[in-house]
Amino acid sequence: MCQTSITKTRKILVMKSKAMVLPKVVVAVLIKKNNSYLFAKEVLEDNKETWIIPGGKVEFGESLEEAAKREIKEELGVDITITRLIDFHEAIHTNFNYHTIIFFFLATATGSIQHAPEILEAKYATKEELTQMPLVKSATWLFEKHKEL
Repeated sequence: MCQTSITKTRKILVMKSKAMVLPKVVVAVLIKKNNSYLFAKEVLEDNKETWIIPGGKVEFGESLEEAAKREIKEELGVDITITRLIDFHEAIHTNFNYHTIIFFFLATATGSIQHAPEILEAKYATKEELTQMPLVKSATWLFEKHKEL
């Protein structure tokens, strides 16, 4: 094989590998109780412990609301009633090969929190308390854009 063919083959392989990395569609559920919100602490792609709005990936054939209910049940052991869709946001961190489209829902929950092993901690916090916690950027964005929350 000549050098030109090898170079073309490498370019095609690189193009295919980039094309196969698609954004993920995820849901995040802001669970409100009185004047507090339920957050979960996880270790993220940067290996730092960070407080997130709980949720997760939408599975094929699943609606956004179905995904939200399933993810919260799996992660926190509670059932939710979705109040409304708040907004959506893209989180793009190419250095971590991370691109998600996040749909944020507002909800209420029933039941006792029993978090999954990948969740380090789960707790309700007021907006004031959240300012002292290391939040994922998308959560900060949500509260800055939607001051009515």
